[in-house]
Amino acid sequence: MIQINQIYNEDNLITMCNIPNKFLDGIITSPPYSICGKRKDCYYNNGYSDIDGLTEEQYIETRLKEFNEFERIMTDKGVILYNISYHNENPILPLLLLAEIHKQTNLTLADMISWKKPHSIPFQTSPNKLSRIVEQVYVIVKKQHLQDFKANKTVSTINAKTGQKFYKNYINYVEAKNNDGIKCDLKASYSTELVTKLIDIYFEPNSTIYDPFNGIGTTALACKTNGLNYIASEINIDFYNITLDRLK
Repeated sequence: MIQINQIYNEDNLITMCNIPNKFLDGIITSPPYSICGKRKDCYYNNGYSDIDGLTEEQYIETRLKEFNEFERIMTDKGVILYNISYHNENPILPLLLLAEIHKQTNLTLADMISWKKPHSIPFQTSPNKLSRIVEQVYVIVKKQHLQDFKANKTVSTINAKTGQKFYKNYINYVEAKNNDGIKCDLKASYSTELVTKLIDIYFEPNSTIYDPFNGIGTTALACKTNGLNYIASEINIDFYNITLDRLK
């Protein structure tokens, strides 16, 4: 039986096999981008080079297996916050993946958040491609709850005559640090500041969040700091150990 507030040093499909149906309130994660092994510069080696660098078809097939499990283990009104950016090798890949998620699962895209970072990548070596200072966080929900999935939006006023609710203004643009400045082989981690801002929008205290690509534990740490429960999977033993140290 799965235990909450635990990091599992294993493949995420193994972890998810032990998570009951509709157990999670949401998922916050950033998957490998399928660029390892294709770039000569070590900056983009995010630590998954032995399992990443897949073909387009292999990449989509692998991610769809995970999304089928996400659909099973998440509550009906739960939310998946999926941070994935394009890269120079195959810029259309995230959009192809989203299209297949919509076609082949009971999940669909509900919203898109632009995460603006203080520093852009890659370095200015391309004669025609722009340096990316904004990444997307895709908000994915179950199709039947596209209009009523959970969020923490606060009501600001209510029309006395009609009962119409008007909400505090929440925009799909979030500014947060690139990462937490942890020096290790993982070069593609996001920041606890970003995760905290996403939690504030979508999740209540005591919610249970899963990160299938734990990395160095940023999602788990943000959950612990903000009074949420976490479960996470990490196959790399070095990153797993860094996570345990951070959570202490």
